[in-house]
Amino acid sequence: MPRQGSSKREAIVAATKALLWERGYEATSPRDVLERSGAGQGSLYHHFPGKREVAAAALAEMAEEEIAVVDGLFAAGTPPLDRVRAYLTRERQALRGCRLGRLANESAMEEPALREPVAAYLGHIQASLRASLREAEAAGSLSPGIEPGPLAAALIAVIEGGYVLARVHWDEAAMREAIDGAVQLLAAVTRPQA
Repeated sequence: MPRQGSSKREAIVAATKALLWERGYEATSPRDVLERSGAGQGSLYHHFPGKREVAAAALAEMAEEEIAVVDGLFAAGTPPLDRVRAYLTRERQALRGCRLGRLANESAMEEPALREPVAAYLGHIQASLRASLREAEAAGSLSPGIEPGPLAAALIAVIEGGYVLARVHWDEAAMREAIDGAVQLLAAVTRPQA
C-alpha cells in the first residue's frame, strides 16, 4: 500500500515494483497496477505513456535499491573473501526469486529499456565479485591458476540458478544447497593462510 502523502507517480511505481517481483512483466497488466496503486487510469497515462515505461521506471528503482544492498556487502575495510562470502550467504527469499533476475526468461528482455536495469544490477554484482576476487588474488589468497573473472561468473550463476532450483522444486532447501556448494567452491580455491 502506498505511503500517506506519496504522489500518484510514486504509488504507481511502487505497485509496479511489487507486481513485477510477484508476477513478472508479462503477467502484470496496467489494470493490476491501477488496482494495486489505487490510482486512476488518467494518473497512469499522465505519468507514463504505457506499461513498458512504468515497468522501466520500476526496474530502474529496483536495480538502484538492490545495488545499494550489494554495495553494503562489498564495503571496503572487510577482507575480500569475507565480502564474497557475505554476498553468497546473505538472506534471500528463494521462493520469490531474484527481484530482477527472475525477469530474464521473459520475452520482455528483448526491450532495451527493460533489459538494461536487470543487466546493470547483475553486472554490478559480477563486477563486485570480480574486484574482490582480484584483491584476494593480489594478496595471495586464491590458489594458483584461479582466474577472478570466470570464478565471479560461476558464483553469480550459482546464486541465480539457486533461485531457479528453489522455484522449480518449490523448496528453499534447493537454493541453500546451491549456496553451500558455492561456499565450498570458494573454500576449495582459497589458499590456506600461514
